[in-house]
Amino acid sequence: MTERPDDLIDEGVLRRALRLEQHERAPHFDAQAIAALAARTRTAPPTLLVAFAATALTSIAAVAIWSAVLSAAPSFIDDAIAAALDGLVALATFAISVAQIAAEPTVPLSLIAALGVAILYELRERRERAHVHAS
Repeated sequence: MTERPDDLIDEGVLRRALRLEQHERAPHFDAQAIAALAARTRTAPPTLLVAFAATALTSIAAVAIWSAVLSAAPSFIDDAIAAALDGLVALATFAISVAQIAAEPTVPLSLIAALGVAILYELRERRERAHVHAS
């Protein structure tokens, strides 16, 4: 970039950056006007008191709620882990019984025979007969 830092930005670049149409004017931000408006605007003491009371009440409620949640969390986590372990034990028991049945020598041979019969049956049923119609 060859420009000096104190050079002004080209209006076309600014419009493209702000995505303004040709007839729209770029917003004018005057720092002195914003500071003067902020100095004129004062918050009333009752409003500050209400805001402080609401903040204090919210913080007390948050501390109470989080304390209750954190004190009850270990029992909830314990129950969840116990339920997950019970489910895992039931699944493992079922998987072991299926594995013992599949380990018998007659089961794999009968499964292969049944698969072969099913394949032959499907091939016979799917065979399409060609019908030629003369026009």
